[in-house]
Amino acid sequence: MMRRLSVALLLLIFLCGTCRAEEPVRVLCLRGPTGMGLAKLMEDAAEGHTARRYTFRIASTPEDLVAALARGEGDIAAMPTNMAAILWNRLKMDVCLLSVNTLGALSILEKGDEIHSIADLRGRTLLAAGRGATPEFALNYLLRQNGLEPGKDCRIEWFSEHAEVLSHLVASRRGQTVAGKGDACLLPYPFAAAALAKAGGLREALSLAEEWRKAGSGSELVMGVNAARRSYVKSHEADVAGFLREARASAEYVNAHPAEAAALIVKHGIFDNALLVERAIPHCGVTALEGQVMQDAAEGYLRVLFEAEPRSVGGTLPDKNFYYVKDAR
Repeated sequence: MMRRLSVALLLLIFLCGTCRAEEPVRVLCLRGPTGMGLAKLMEDAAEGHTARRYTFRIASTPEDLVAALARGEGDIAAMPTNMAAILWNRLKMDVCLLSVNTLGALSILEKGDEIHSIADLRGRTLLAAGRGATPEFALNYLLRQNGLEPGKDCRIEWFSEHAEVLSHLVASRRGQTVAGKGDACLLPYPFAAAALAKAGGLREALSLAEEWRKAGSGSELVMGVNAARRSYVKSHEADVAGFLREARASAEYVNAHPAEAAALIVKHGIFDNALLVERAIPHCGVTALEGQVMQDAAEGYLRVLFEAEPRSVGGTLPDKNFYYVKDAR
């Protein structure tokens, strides 16, 4: 009798261990460039070709993504860098950065040929989306570095989504705007690629990544990161290390195979036009920076934002424990 009970107990322990091992890594992604580097990983996971199981959920706005992670509905999230810092403040430091997934990707587009520097935005009206997130704070920083006060020297008309900016630009082609009144915009790729294809006479005037470097802060425009609850990282180190390896391989694939990657990006709901995504990938800054390189890039960027506007990072600059620097290789 005791022997049968012992065998049954061992079987139960084994089955419970197996169930834990089969728990998927729940990944939250944002539509747009911050999620593009994960497209190949999504496809591999769907086909059962990954070392662990994954589930993916696509959010339409940074706020939706942050709220889902805060509610415990995901384990790892691809999100704007400053939103991760804001969440670190909200969750009493229970958040850490795992890797940088997107550099740059923001551009100012113009109808005409008058904008050749940030200073040329004086007296202009920019159409933009992303208020309260990276686009607003990066733009405000660059305007002030060039002697312009946002809202005064350069007016910004904010929309809720990048697609709305694109729609407004296409409409303006029919004469609904005049020079200096909404004939320029701030968009990330691949939305910028869509605008260039659809709005007649539009050109890329400025890359915010290049303007950021010219500002002399010594940092990069770190648009997106992969982040997680620190409590999750501590209890799932093997899953986190595995995710970083597979996310890195996915990002490398996206950069090396833009046509194939574009099809996967559309298939998995990250963007909705494969041709535009293929054209945009070289401009999207898809990357996979980890460890100390990740910390140096993100820390410098967040410090610039904090000094320009403390609320852009949640009021307090994250400390060194915010960065997951353990070698994931």
